[in-house]
Amino acid sequence: MKFLKIVASSFHPRTVREKTTLTGNPLGFFAHSQNFTSQEEIIELLKLNLDYENNYLTDHEIDFLIVSSNSPDQDFEIGYEYLKKINNKQLKNGKVYTLIRGNLGRQFGGYSEAFLKYKDQYDFYIFQEDDMISHLPDYLETAINIWDRTKNCGFVPFIGATKVRKSHRKALNIKKNEVVSCHGAHGMTSNEILSLIYSQNDSLPYNKKNNSFVDHLRYGEIMFTYSILKLGYSFGELPKDLLLIAPAYDLMRNLEIKKNPKFLDLVEYYFGEIVKKPLYPYFKATGLLRFFKK
Repeated sequence: MKFLKIVASSFHPRTVREKTTLTGNPLGFFAHSQNFTSQEEIIELLKLNLDYENNYLTDHEIDFLIVSSNSPDQDFEIGYEYLKKINNKQLKNGKVYTLIRGNLGRQFGGYSEAFLKYKDQYDFYIFQEDDMISHLPDYLETAINIWDRTKNCGFVPFIGATKVRKSHRKALNIKKNEVVSCHGAHGMTSNEILSLIYSQNDSLPYNKKNNSFVDHLRYGEIMFTYSILKLGYSFGELPKDLLLIAPAYDLMRNLEIKKNPKFLDLVEYYFGEIVKKPLYPYFKATGLLRFFKK
């Protein structure tokens, strides 16, 4: 079998998040940390991705495609030169390819454009963002095993599957409060399934209307995997404590990679949701926000 890992990237500065926090339903440590604010830092991040690619334990051919989505009116020449330099570079199990595009649809617009370019050339496609890295040497063999043992499998999530909030269900006409999406759409699916989705929509799902974060979440992240469920396929299920991908910023700092919250994690989370969030406007208005954030 032949695989293509499509890695969404961008040279735009990202919002800094020092901690990986709880999100999702069921809750888990799925809101990843990140601290990549310059072209140089993002280049180092991509180099880290490639280092991991050369240390995986697999006999399968797996190529690595970096899809860099950027606003055309900004100067990212340093980043573009790096991408040109590594294009066609040989890795342990495949080659590096690069694709530079505009920013329509952000990472999910990039996934769609990449699939169109490389459609039918691979058996399976893996989707991830550059600041999330498959950190386990045998992650691919694990994903293949989950695919093989899951009845009618359409997508193997590398983080996990989740329910979505009521406002998203209403906007997307999702009737039931049940698991419909996979976090970040990080995971693996087949050429056959992606081709079915593409034939129905003339693209893979992404937000084509505007640059709204909420619409990118709904029409990109949620619909990317929900479209697979709508075809009648199912999501593979990871073992309870296993993640097949981890925040790059946590890996760089040698932090513990956690999936499930412990009791004190839940206390802190619900205190924030029930007490701190409602008080946020008061703290902001009174200038006490520095105490609020502690």
